[in-house]
Amino acid sequence: MRRFSLVEFSVVHPRFIVFAVIAITTLFMTQFPKMRTDTNPKNMLPKTSDVRVWNDKVEKTFGLYEDMIVLGIKNENGIINKETLGKILKITDEILRIKGVAARDVNSFKTIINVTEKSDTLSVAPLMYEAPKTEEELASLKKMLSENPLFINRVISRDEKTTAIYVPLEKGANGKEISDKILDIVKKESGQEKYYIVGDPVARDSFGAEMFKLMGLFSPVAGIIMFIFSYVMFRSVLISIFIMVPAMVIIVWSMGLLISMRYPIHIMSSMSPVFLMAIASDSIHI
Repeated sequence: MRRFSLVEFSVVHPRFIVFAVIAITTLFMTQFPKMRTDTNPKNMLPKTSDVRVWNDKVEKTFGLYEDMIVLGIKNENGIINKETLGKILKITDEILRIKGVAARDVNSFKTIINVTEKSDTLSVAPLMYEAPKTEEELASLKKMLSENPLFINRVISRDEKTTAIYVPLEKGANGKEISDKILDIVKKESGQEKYYIVGDPVARDSFGAEMFKLMGLFSPVAGIIMFIFSYVMFRSVLISIFIMVPAMVIIVWSMGLLISMRYPIHIMSSMSPVFLMAIASDSIHI
């Protein structure tokens, strides 16, 4: 009995094969609107991974927020002065009003509760409810900060030039949008202070926002480069087109199948079209 040959069948029935490829490609393209993205590096690990299990356990034990943004404020002349402290209070007030920020747990000079002991009595009060107005108040604040080891290198640096505002995010909040709003807030301030915004959600959501822009840019660029090299090697536009068409079909089929199986597009899979473009261009050997 003669074996079935897909190559021979394709040669004998070219119109059927072309129609079938177009139909399947169209079917996979209908899956693209259902695409979901996941830019959290933690989800690239299995749920049973030791690192992920330990991390989840620590977060649950200590009631930690999954995402947090830290705003660093630095003044080379020292932050314990009326102007800088006033700016810290103003920035903190505006951050507390941002949607998606867990305002109840924001840590800053204004929101931190300071516990002190005097004459066998515990005193509980905000570290700095309002900006100091006199030198005596500045000296008192400086003393409270320097005498409490929990503040040193957490709320204020040892050299008193840097402080931080810790901004935890509610579950599901977009770190990129919140960090942009914080950036808009600090841009309105002038003076000697320098501001730094850091945190995993900033990097993760910023990458997520740029991920598809880069994919949309480099995929066509890779295709154009492969087309040019094909034309230089074979001196034929037709052959170059025949090389690129299977590459484009393979990309649509691969990404469409991935999406249809309900897998999210994460950091690594977003680069698949570029890799597939280079690999599929080898179809000239067929």
